[in-house]
Amino acid sequence: MQTVCAILANLGENYAAGFLEQPEAPPVIRWSRAVRRRLEGMQPAPYESTRLYPCGAQRNPGRDAVLSSSYSFTWSFNRAELDRRLDGADTATHDAWQTLRREMDAVEKQLSQPAIPHIVGGNGYTHSIPNYGRVIREGLDSYEQRVHAGLEQGPSDFLLGMLDVLAGVRAWRDHLVAELDSTRAVDAEAAFRRQRLLDALRHVPFRPARNFFEAVVAYNFIFYLDGCDNPGRVDFELEPFYQRDLAEGVTCFAEAESLFDEFWRNVDANSGWSATIGGCDETGQAAYGDLTLACLRAARGKRRPNLQLRIRRDMPDEVWEETLHTVATGTGLPALHNEEEFLRSLREADLGIAEADLAYMNGGGCTETMIHGRSNVGSLDAGINLPLVLVGTLERTLPEAKSFAEVLDAYRTDLRRTVADIVAYVNRDQEQKSRWRPQPVRSLLTDDCIERGIEFNAGGARYNWSVINIAGLANVVDSLAAVREVVFDRAEIAGPELAAVLAANFAGREPLRQRLTRCPRFGNDQPAADELARDVAEFVFREFLGHRAWRGGRFLGSCLMFVTYAQAGKGVAATPDGRLAGAPLADSAGPVQGRDLNGPTACIKSLGAIPHHLAPGTLVVNARFAAEHFRTPAGRAKLRALFRTYFDLGGMQMQVNVVNQELLRDAVAHPENYPNLVV
Repeated sequence: MQTVCAILANLGENYAAGFLEQPEAPPVIRWSRAVRRRLEGMQPAPYESTRLYPCGAQRNPGRDAVLSSSYSFTWSFNRAELDRRLDGADTATHDAWQTLRREMDAVEKQLSQPAIPHIVGGNGYTHSIPNYGRVIREGLDSYEQRVHAGLEQGPSDFLLGMLDVLAGVRAWRDHLVAELDSTRAVDAEAAFRRQRLLDALRHVPFRPARNFFEAVVAYNFIFYLDGCDNPGRVDFELEPFYQRDLAEGVTCFAEAESLFDEFWRNVDANSGWSATIGGCDETGQAAYGDLTLACLRAARGKRRPNLQLRIRRDMPDEVWEETLHTVATGTGLPALHNEEEFLRSLREADLGIAEADLAYMNGGGCTETMIHGRSNVGSLDAGINLPLVLVGTLERTLPEAKSFAEVLDAYRTDLRRTVADIVAYVNRDQEQKSRWRPQPVRSLLTDDCIERGIEFNAGGARYNWSVINIAGLANVVDSLAAVREVVFDRAEIAGPELAAVLAANFAGREPLRQRLTRCPRFGNDQPAADELARDVAEFVFREFLGHRAWRGGRFLGSCLMFVTYAQAGKGVAATPDGRLAGAPLADSAGPVQGRDLNGPTACIKSLGAIPHHLAPGTLVVNARFAAEHFRTPAGRAKLRALFRTYFDLGGMQMQVNVVNQELLRDAVAHPENYPNLVV
């Protein structure tokens, strides 16, 4: 096997070589060694006078192309690339590739189970957030000391693996220092930046940051080390360093904004995910600071991170103004989060979260609720396609049902059975991952894996739960409202006939399809739809909350459709809301796109019918406004009042999109495509 490892290492497959070094060792040892060899073999990009380093898109050209690291799934095995490498390989190299294939086949066989149709954007996916603050305050040397202290209590494969990871991190830091040391500056400014970074990286992240700049450098380093996932609770972690340096006159707001501008560029270049700003501190007091404003300003014109602002009733006016100006740039940043309701939701969900840790609430990935540096949240572990379940219910019940109540009861029964199947699927996946898919870097950087001596996927994190994506709520509400009206209340069509029409995808029945579109619609302050929304949503949310996850915690409802709402509709037959087979589902927890026709006030009143607090995984709601609303103090005041009203009605999140001139011109030319556009 050592010959195989040497061949793979010579081919640049350091991650694979590390994995194969100790074939009889437990998985946590094997994958920790893979991490070490990967980091030891990584070559940094040339330094080009940036404020932060590493920077730009994370690349390792020519290396780890067949077996590579994955922050969510530990590894990514590219079988097609392996087959390509086999073509023309000499005998020894051919045997090395085949050895790797056999090993990976054996491992991946342990992780297989029958698929379910309810994936909806996630299938055992795991975003996470390292404890950035602990690293910058304590340094990784203290982590190594904690690992050795644990080993003094007795042997531990997990802790030995952590020493391998730390050795790899140190090697990677040394590579960066060597690149900086060998780079010649082109001018005085470049020389200053290079030397400043060199001094910082010789100190952090292994020793505590001594100033604001070193803290940002260490933060950036850990972001790259974790695979460029989530920046987390960034302003809160860095504000104390900034305030101390500000008081001593060694930094200023302009420097903070420039550093965040560059950090956000790094996040964007790597398609990194979520950062949360604002909100409360560990004592529950407001924690908005200069860095909250710097983060908002630096986000203008950026695609990533998914910036999330935690809004409290006492949020300063200055933060509101900066927020609305940033939203007006049209990037969709920041999303607005109702902190009071989120905290209430998490307290009531029986997750065991300490009050002080609630300060570290952060949406990860799209915006799945997790606790920065302290949690392992399946995000997304799976989903539930509500219209797909409804199609099955209607096929079975419409031909025979004597009342709408009979249909609704049958749908609840089907939902309960589907939820139980999804829970069983996720729990099997979590148990398998605990044995075969350790995550060494996450184990190192997440509390309390080291103290417990338990790996991340085996339940070592302080908090564990599962987030489930709930898709197509508005489609189901509109469909049920239509069935009740046209079949049972007005008897315009018999149940068996409607079932046949749906099975035929409305072929030859366009007038009926148009009639169905005139039934009550969720998002228009119509009780006939909104009461159904409350009923179905509460039932599904409570069903998931009633189950325990294998790794710990509960199953939290969410609606995080991102770009998956179109894909989620492809396998769903025609539905009674007039939606054709294969058409997209609702793009958020709000109304189906284009169906809210009575303005934003009516829309948020409908949204208030949903018990958002029973789905603490985050129900994303999309809203769209013309840019003109943001241009005057009066317009911004109205928007602020609208958002506050939505939160007062129980809403927990709103994603605000601003309509640009190009879209407005298209709306003038094709008004039928924009029936709900607010101008």
